[in-house]
Amino acid sequence: MNNFADFLFKRRKELGLTQQNIADELGVSNKAVSKWESGESFPETALLVPLSKILVCSVDELLAE
Repeated sequence: MNNFADFLFKRRKELGLTQQNIADELGVSNKAVSKWESGESFPETALLVPLSKILVCSVDELLAE
């Protein structure tokens, strides 16, 4: 995994969210979230702000990790 993937996985777990919860909020599939967490792909840049809000962090924190 890469740092973004690790951060996403750990933060999601800390907040008690499922991949489906995040997917529903962002309008993507839970498979897309799974790919982000495995490091296979990265979310579109337009999703970074909404994702950071879901994860209760800044975009900087999301990308710096």
